[in-house]
Amino acid sequence: MSHPFEVTTESAKLAPPAIVSLLHVGGMTPADWVTVLTLLYLALQIGLLVPRYLKQLRNYWGPSDES
Repeated sequence: MSHPFEVTTESAKLAPPAIVSLLHVGGMTPADWVTVLTLLYLALQIGLLVPRYLKQLRNYWGPSDES
């Protein structure tokens, strides 16, 4: 095997535990981070859906052009 491939492989194996360790050093447990990311995801989904639903309601309740 080539040396760069070995470095990449070993780095990929090390990444998940290193990320968890860094997050834990930040003062939050992995469960806390999952909660924060879930709430962020939920807020983004709500932020994307509310304007779409408001537009649909305006179109539904708006004046019709039927004469």
